[in-house]
Amino acid sequence: MRDAHAMEEQAEQMLSGMSSRIENYPDLATRIQQHLEETRSQRQRLEACMQRRGVSTSTMKDMTARFTALMQGVGGAMSGDEVIKGALSG
Repeated sequence: MRDAHAMEEQAEQMLSGMSSRIENYPDLATRIQQHLEETRSQRQRLEACMQRRGVSTSTMKDMTARFTALMQGVGGAMSGDEVIKGALSG
């Protein structure tokens, strides 16, 4: 459950960054925003399940996942096209 939570944190971080930078593809931007909301909902449901089971999140795994997503964004900084960056980080 902690691994799944960390993956949702990573996906949320990556999608948030992409959502804020996509300008030239309005249909894709809409879909990414929708996916971001789905990811947030999944994370919240997972957290509720963890709470019911008495399982806490792993701060270290969550931080590592967020850092990984950040580095994926930095790794794609050389590309001027957000779609290419998203494909590389995905």
